[in-house]
Amino acid sequence: MERVAIFKERLLLARRRRDLSQEQLADKAGLFKTDVSKYERGQSMPTVARLMRLADVLDVTLDWLCGRKEDGRG
Repeated sequence: MERVAIFKERLLLARRRRDLSQEQLADKAGLFKTDVSKYERGQSMPTVARLMRLADVLDVTLDWLCGRKEDGRG
């Protein structure tokens, strides 16, 4: 459960740092806006493939996004 909390907080933080709306992030990552919304609310977790796309768009590492490391610049 703690990983979900970290992931949703870091996803939101990274999206805001990039000044992207949920819809813009979804478009760039090839997802639906509702998916991004569910991830940020902790209602769902993305697949590994989707995690990779999110990390690429947000220019962060998977380890940081998932709470495994404190430094996430990719």
